[in-house]
Amino acid sequence: MNVPTREECLELLNKYKVYGNIQKHSKLATKVALFLAKKLKEKNIEINLDLIEAAGLLHDIAKAVDFTHYEGLSDEELKKAKELKEKYTGTDHAEAAYLELKEKYPEVAEMIRVHNVKNIGNVKTWEQKVLNYADKRAQIDKIVTLKERTKDFEKRYGITISNEFMDAFNDVEKQIFDIIGIEPDKLGEYIETNNMR
Repeated sequence: MNVPTREECLELLNKYKVYGNIQKHSKLATKVALFLAKKLKEKNIEINLDLIEAAGLLHDIAKAVDFTHYEGLSDEELKKAKELKEKYTGTDHAEAAYLELKEKYPEVAEMIRVHNVKNIGNVKTWEQKVLNYADKRAQIDKIVTLKERTKDFEKRYGITISNEFMDAFNDVEKQIFDIIGIEPDKLGEYIETNNMR
């Protein structure tokens, strides 16, 4: 298994000119995913922390293919965004990232491929579940509930998250939190407390 180090992931974020707020979100989603993965590991769940860290940092590396406006982007970010959008016309950011990374990092690419909302029903491994879920709890630089994140998604992207998807997210949340034994709505508090140690 070829998994990039944290430093290599940060270099890739810079190479792909990933917008600042997306980098903040990716780093927070990674922090949430690693926290949950470590808690699962403490309960004897087999889970690959290196894979989670790499996929967490890189999951939105091709987010620019979903952009509908470009305000706030630097010239370099804008150039890369348009390049990716042209290369992957009609493809969402998860699939574009998969295509960009699959040759060198196939396992990371496969995790990223199923991290978006529409794929919550396709997550099979603990790594995939934790990353997909953590992505939905990280709103730029703060940890929010699934309900808050859903409202943000609907407002930001003008889409409605179906009850089917929400049920799937709630199911994944229950699977994780029943094992680790903490309350989902207090996740942010647990992570802050955990980081102070």
